[in-house]
Amino acid sequence: MKYQKEVLLKDGTKCLLRGAGERDAAEILRCFHLTHAETDYLLTYPEENSFTIQEEVKFLKARSEAKFLKASEESANAIEIGAFVNGKVVGSAGIEPLGDKEKLRHRADFGIAVEKAYWGKGIGRALTLACIECAKQA
Repeated sequence: MKYQKEVLLKDGTKCLLRGAGERDAAEILRCFHLTHAETDYLLTYPEENSFTIQEEVKFLKARSEAKFLKASEESANAIEIGAFVNGKVVGSAGIEPLGDKEKLRHRADFGIAVEKAYWGKGIGRALTLACIECAKQA
């Protein structure tokens, strides 16, 4: 699944929302560790994540490939969206289907995290709306 959209934040800053790919792995992983250290309200603590950059590359690649569809070059129902401000990842959100069975097609996992320095600017809302848009396409 592909996604790209530029949004204007509450403070007037431009933020690019786009599907994160292999080239973004190091930045996505850095952002993951930071956001998980900044709040207790995410699923894990940063030290519980053992992903290496190579494993993050595989994870992002799996989200962008035809992991759940047969004859497609990219996934039509999974995505990790990065929020980029001045080229830096400051947050991310993603959806992933719970399965490919008919009765599960309407269900997905959703995750979101935004760096504390960027809270209150509208990034979380923009990422959530982007994931909803992608879920509707799926």
